[in-house]
Amino acid sequence: MPAAIFAQQAEENEDQEIIENFARSEDSEEFTFDGSIDDLANLKKHPLNLNRASAGELAEILFLEPQQIDELQRYIQKHGKLISIYELQAVPLWDIATIKRVLPYIRVDENLQDLHVPVKDLFTKGNTQFVTRYQQQIEKTNGYLIPTDTNKQYYQGSPFRLFMRFRYTYGTQMSYGITADKDAGEEFFKRSNKRGFDFYSAHFFLRNRKQLKALALGDYEVRLGQGLIMWTGFGYRKSPAVMMIKRNGPKLRPYTSVNEFRFLRGGAFTLGFKDWEVTAFASYKLLDANVVSQTLSDTSINEEEYFSALLSTGYHRTQSEIAKREMVGQLTTGGNVSYNKRNWHIGANAVYTRYFKPYNKDLSPYALYDFSAQQLVNASVDYHVIFRNIHLFGENGVSSNGGFGLLNGAIISLDKKVDMGIVHRYYSKNFQTIYGGSFGERSHPQNEHGLYLSLSVRPVKMLQLDAFFDLYMHPWLKYLTDAPSWGNENYFQATVKPNKKSEIYLRYRFETKKRNSPLNDLPLDYVVNETRQGLRYQHRFNVTNELTISNRVETSFYSLQGNKTEVGFVIYQDIAYKKLGFPLSGNARFAIFRTPSYNSRIYTYENDVLYSFSIPALYGNGIRYYLTLRYSATRWLDFWVRWSQTFRSDTQVIGSGLDQINGNKKSEIKVQMRLRF
Repeated sequence: MPAAIFAQQAEENEDQEIIENFARSEDSEEFTFDGSIDDLANLKKHPLNLNRASAGELAEILFLEPQQIDELQRYIQKHGKLISIYELQAVPLWDIATIKRVLPYIRVDENLQDLHVPVKDLFTKGNTQFVTRYQQQIEKTNGYLIPTDTNKQYYQGSPFRLFMRFRYTYGTQMSYGITADKDAGEEFFKRSNKRGFDFYSAHFFLRNRKQLKALALGDYEVRLGQGLIMWTGFGYRKSPAVMMIKRNGPKLRPYTSVNEFRFLRGGAFTLGFKDWEVTAFASYKLLDANVVSQTLSDTSINEEEYFSALLSTGYHRTQSEIAKREMVGQLTTGGNVSYNKRNWHIGANAVYTRYFKPYNKDLSPYALYDFSAQQLVNASVDYHVIFRNIHLFGENGVSSNGGFGLLNGAIISLDKKVDMGIVHRYYSKNFQTIYGGSFGERSHPQNEHGLYLSLSVRPVKMLQLDAFFDLYMHPWLKYLTDAPSWGNENYFQATVKPNKKSEIYLRYRFETKKRNSPLNDLPLDYVVNETRQGLRYQHRFNVTNELTISNRVETSFYSLQGNKTEVGFVIYQDIAYKKLGFPLSGNARFAIFRTPSYNSRIYTYENDVLYSFSIPALYGNGIRYYLTLRYSATRWLDFWVRWSQTFRSDTQVIGSGLDQINGNKKSEIKVQMRLRF
């Protein structure tokens, strides 16, 4: 099993698999994920030393499962430091496929130089990267047509999106940089955006300087425990990676993405004293909000302002959106104290959030228990215990309004070829958090009681079987469901690798939940069953070392009790070319789709330019294709260009409102440059 073979096969498609697995649980065409992918790219340049890497550092290799990290550290504790990467074959649960995937991100040596790096070297001997990207939809939407009625909203700016990032890194020990982003429709260096870009983010981050485990200044992320009360970064939920159910990773990391809501701005640190760690953070930032003025007396002089809703889109295109920009200050402080041993850990967490205007949410019945106040306090205790082949973990916490949240789980290696996962969560209907993001059916831990069971079986070398079953209930109403409700989701995938060049998988997903009936046959809303099913077949084949083709057939089924079942499908063909030492590479897709409506839509991950992600929802009748090319002019200069287009044969209008295109095609161009020195 030569290392050269590993290196040839550990290609960039691993990043694609990670993104697609996460996107499957998001059901969204847009999400920010580039920070974690950026960290993976940095690890390729500065691999982790397995003999010294902590569990949190290993968790930054996103496809490593918790039990694999446990087995590696248990092996090193029992047998001593690894001598070479070939020894990984002896580590339980580290099969050939895992080793191939992890190889670009790891090393094994006794080099102590990176433990004692002079401060001068941190600032002068690192790597600098500058990325800029331009993208634009070709067809104009209604938002760019200036109406004759001055009261109507329209996009004030130009239709292009512009992204820029400068970042300097020294291995994983230091990072600083600035990110700037302008969305399509926003003004650029004029009127509402005289400062240029609509969003700026800057950070300075230092790691592992004696007792100072981490220092963050500017924009940063905080990840505590299992994410029950604080988790601002990326985290798996239900996905094809059925055993990725335990949150792990460093408590602090730099923020390098462009989501304008889910990050902290200020300062934070982590100090380590033998087995103890102390983390503290403080943040203040301005948020977009709908602010209302309320007259407190007969005169208009005495008024009180409050906000009725927070806005997290980050768009400032129309006069209405611009008027709501940065209207409310948010203060967030908190910390963690943890005691860490090799096989167990316990930590205490606290988070305090205050808004500098009262929050009076217009509470519909389903939102009766949502947060609607000026301040909130959360506290929790998290833990993990490793006993032989069992890994227990969890976090249990409260909110200052009397709500509580419980999350407890286990990962069990029943055999070298069989793993099982269990997660039980109970989030009371009045449990409130601002930045909570723990495991569950929904992205926010509230009003949910569920049990998740997963199983991963490798009966023979070429076959892997993965499955999960999730049963959940919502004790209170939720959006579009005017009654307490329940649901369940079932997932199964069989992956076959008949040889080194081919991979085939078959996937089936079934989910049923409750929602209001669309019929108006009764004076009150009542709930009915909503069911979604999906069946997918995919085959990826390496024709040569340079050429890869893959094809997919996917069918979706959607039914709402009382209505006819909708059936949709997508068929596509991918081709990717990348030759070692040749400057030009690329990939392309041609897809045919047909679904009766948006309800039976099918999300498809697409290859894109670096740090950009495309996951369009295909619905209606039509075709979609794209072509992405990369040209590496030198070792330090890369260019990307991407063209994509969708044709709809069933309509002459695409989209709605200000995003409506009066035509049956939608086209987009992206151009990107990366400079490294």
